[in-house]
Amino acid sequence: MVLLVGCDSGQDNESTAAKVEPLIKTTPTAVEEEVVVTPKAEVVKAEPEISMNGEQVYNKSCVSCHASGAAGAPKLGDTTAWKTRIEKGVESLYSSAINGVPGTAMMVKGTCAVCSDEELKAAVDYMVAKIN
Repeated sequence: MVLLVGCDSGQDNESTAAKVEPLIKTTPTAVEEEVVVTPKAEVVKAEPEISMNGEQVYNKSCVSCHASGAAGAPKLGDTTAWKTRIEKGVESLYSSAINGVPGTAMMVKGTCAVCSDEELKAAVDYMVAKIN
């Protein structure tokens, strides 16, 4: 804040000082900083999102081999072709879908590189359900 006091305006300095003094005392000399307290973020483990269900994943990515039996893929609903695979357990089937099967045409994540592990497991569950 700038105060201009005229020179030789006919007023004495004491009366001018008396008028200006209250202004000086009430004018803040520093700006108070606002303190913002941010709460600590809580880490929450999210449930895996499944944007496609098993049938959708199958129709998008698995049908090309598993509908026709291409490259030795077990056909959807073919109990005989799936028997030995199912006997190994569902975790083995999940692993095959996610990690591929070396020495076969079944590659990592089949033909769905963008599918999550949960989506691939849902596709396996869908195919197994078609057998039972």
